[in-house]
Amino acid sequence: MRFKAHTISATALCLFLGQANAATLAEIYDLSVTNDPQIGAAEATFMARKEIVTQARAGLLPSIGIGGSHSESQRAVLPNAFGDRFEAHGWQARINQPVFRLDTWFQFQRSKDVRAQAKANFATEQQDLIVRVAESYFSILEAQDRLTASEAARDATKRQLEQVQQRFDVGLVAITDVLEATAAFDSQAVTVIEAEGAQQVSFEPLLRLTGERLEEVASLSPEFPVKYPEPRDEDAWVETALQQNFSLLAAKEGIKAAQKQIQVVRSGHYPSVDASVSYGHNVTGGGDFFGSKVNNKSISLVLNVPLYSGGAVHSRVKQAIFDLEAAQKNLELTQKSVVEQTRIMYTAINTDVGRVEARLKGIESSQSALDATQTGYEVGTRNIVDVLLAQRSLFQAQFEYASAKYKYVLDTFRIKQLAGTLSPEDIIELTRFLDSSTSIKKLSRVN
Repeated sequence: MRFKAHTISATALCLFLGQANAATLAEIYDLSVTNDPQIGAAEATFMARKEIVTQARAGLLPSIGIGGSHSESQRAVLPNAFGDRFEAHGWQARINQPVFRLDTWFQFQRSKDVRAQAKANFATEQQDLIVRVAESYFSILEAQDRLTASEAARDATKRQLEQVQQRFDVGLVAITDVLEATAAFDSQAVTVIEAEGAQQVSFEPLLRLTGERLEEVASLSPEFPVKYPEPRDEDAWVETALQQNFSLLAAKEGIKAAQKQIQVVRSGHYPSVDASVSYGHNVTGGGDFFGSKVNNKSISLVLNVPLYSGGAVHSRVKQAIFDLEAAQKNLELTQKSVVEQTRIMYTAINTDVGRVEARLKGIESSQSALDATQTGYEVGTRNIVDVLLAQRSLFQAQFEYASAKYKYVLDTFRIKQLAGTLSPEDIIELTRFLDSSTSIKKLSRVN
């Protein structure tokens, strides 16, 4: 699996052109694919691990080398010190071909498992990028909804305070109502300040993900559908996860690599055979008596039979067996964890759907309760505290409804990640339900 390449259409163009359009989830993901340092490091690690196959294959292929030499010498013959100077030069070429090397063959086979494991790990990181982008995006939306609810509550409390003050001025209410309304307004003003800070901070992860300072994003459309997972079968999701989860696939490839490693180290007991062909040409100066010109040709077959290496091979075999046991335990742990998390997430999504429906009804109920409380206050059967609490309950219900939808989206991405089916197409599909006309802008910092 490899969706590192830009599968989303040219979405980031408007950002680079400096247009005022709000960034969508697809645009942010597109930028993150290129600029997120975590996925960049993961890709580099994968590309490095891929090279192990080429390196292992090289041990099965011939090696060719050529060398040369040149020297100048002075020779003297005593007692007359008669001598001369002469030069010598030569070159040699050699070809070596492994004929029988079980350790190298098993190492080559193992390298394929290592590459497959690295590929699965990289796919895990790619899916994790999708989840991280979605989490950062919806953290912004949730922070904005919290701020909106806080501001609405503050404004409503302020209006209520003004009304109470007017009623107090004409003697219709006691001073305690004014004090309680004032305290509620002051408390809500603090809540707004805190929500403003949280909204500003929520944009910061986008810089790390995208390398761009994005300060406006599109909001989620009210038309976004919330529905139960398909298929509506928990065991089917678990079965898919057991077959396709990339962390699980990586653990399985780790088992294969560990098994091959045992074969590699056991091959240290076996003989090896290498073939060699060499040719050399050497010329030595010095006249007819001392000079020479020699050509050497040789073809050899070298057999090496290991007899004893101080127990090193036996120790390496034991180490490889323990490594295999560790890999098997890791696979078992990963498998149990995937099953557990898939079942938990399946239940969570079903809970999310019910929660969204309940939160929507809660808004209606809170609105009705506020209307009734307001009427009771007007006729004197309820006090100002009741009104303020009813207002707060309504705004809290509105925020919790939006938050429930965001949690549903993220849990849907997470269960697909567990099942190994999460892809950029899920980003594209979700982007269809983003509304740029009601964008969210980062608040300006106030010094």
